[in-house]
Amino acid sequence: MPKAEQKNKSWSEAEDILLKDCVLENVRNGKTQLIAFEEVAEQTGRSAGSVGFRWNSTLRQQYSDDLKKAKEEAKNKNSKTKKVKTTPSSIQGSTKKNKSAIAPTPSLTTIDDPFKEDGGITYEDVISFLRNKKKADDEYSQLKDEHTALQEEYNSLKEDFEEVRRLVSRSDNT
Repeated sequence: MPKAEQKNKSWSEAEDILLKDCVLENVRNGKTQLIAFEEVAEQTGRSAGSVGFRWNSTLRQQYSDDLKKAKEEAKNKNSKTKKVKTTPSSIQGSTKKNKSAIAPTPSLTTIDDPFKEDGGITYEDVISFLRNKKKADDEYSQLKDEHTALQEEYNSLKEDFEEVRRLVSRSDNT
């Protein structure tokens, strides 16, 4: 669907439910809301920005209790896995493999972040997005360069082929 037509398309109840379910599932699993926005954008044919806007402007308030529960579930799930990871035997085993296991680096989510509680996007989301964008831009640039090189090689081979064809047709005519 062309973007001009897409801008005027209103959100259906099914799309709102899809967005809600996807965001809550991602939060429960410790993933970012940004990932959920990208998943829903892909499924609905909208941009991740418009999906994020819909969530933050309309649905977030409607499902704030569900979102709090999902965050609690993620926090509980995360604390259970941290308890397992910090047993003395697991620390001893991991220090042999990796010296940095003794002093884990603090996550950005441990910082007192005003956006996390009442906003839809965290600093971690922004940093993750920017890193992914940088990687995508770099990959695009590399692929574009490769495409240009292949296009030039193709044109050169095509010219060589045409030259051979002309030479063969001349030799057949003589």
